[in-house]
Amino acid sequence: MARSFSRALAFAAGVSLAALAAPAFAQSGSEIDPNTVVARVNGFEITMEQVERMRARDPQLMQVPLPMLYESILNHLIEGQLIADKAKAEGFADHPDVAERLNAVRDEIVRSVYLTKMVEDAATEEAIQARYEAFKAEHPPEEEVKASHILVETEEEARALIEQLEDGADFAELAKAESTGPSAPNGGDLGYFRRNGQMVEPFAAAAFDLEAGAFTTEPVQTQFGWHVITVTDRRMAEQPSLEQVRNQLTTEIAQDTIESLVEDLRAEAEIETTPIEDVVPKAEAE
Repeated sequence: MARSFSRALAFAAGVSLAALAAPAFAQSGSEIDPNTVVARVNGFEITMEQVERMRARDPQLMQVPLPMLYESILNHLIEGQLIADKAKAEGFADHPDVAERLNAVRDEIVRSVYLTKMVEDAATEEAIQARYEAFKAEHPPEEEVKASHILVETEEEARALIEQLEDGADFAELAKAESTGPSAPNGGDLGYFRRNGQMVEPFAAAAFDLEAGAFTTEPVQTQFGWHVITVTDRRMAEQPSLEQVRNQLTTEIAQDTIESLVEDLRAEAEIETTPIEDVVPKAEAE
């Protein structure tokens, strides 16, 4: 286990430094004070924020309970600080390669922090609420049906089942006994679904033509086989609550904010590009 943790940590260490700008505690949902000091190395303090940031670099580590990772991550940070102290003592802080690499990542970190602040300023509760109202207006409540079906291989089998239903047979019991679909153990129950996008078209069209309590008097063919369908209920679906779509709306605000910024910057900037044919030799392009 410790060896696999080490491999994961080594992978995490190679992730872009832009991840350092991410609010790790907000992502993990932890209630631990990020400023809690968990180690001191020659006077240098290591905090829980650093532990969580290291963990957040790899999504796989975020799925593992923190107590299982804590010592491995902490030792990794301690050893990293010891090596950094040794390198600084030998003058490597002023090494040309260090300055070159810092310059390479500085813009990335500045950009990430800047965009994070812009999005935080834009995604206010008022902005999210306004977008939610627009979302509800664009997605009015839709009707749903609650249906069950019996799936068989041939039209003849479907017609024979319809005859049994017309003679008073119980739909759910027939589905359990005859249906080849995965819903058979539940009496063919498919739950509630909307008119578009959730079921294949011939099936949805037939289901929405039925009143509650009725079944199809003609078999319905789809790519899965032949269906006999009954509708047990019809209702208007409830619109999702704000909390159910909050992440989606926040993401949309972030995308719109960044797109607007980029459009404005491009409009004001002088940009020159080189055609691909001037970069890639013709032989390689072909």
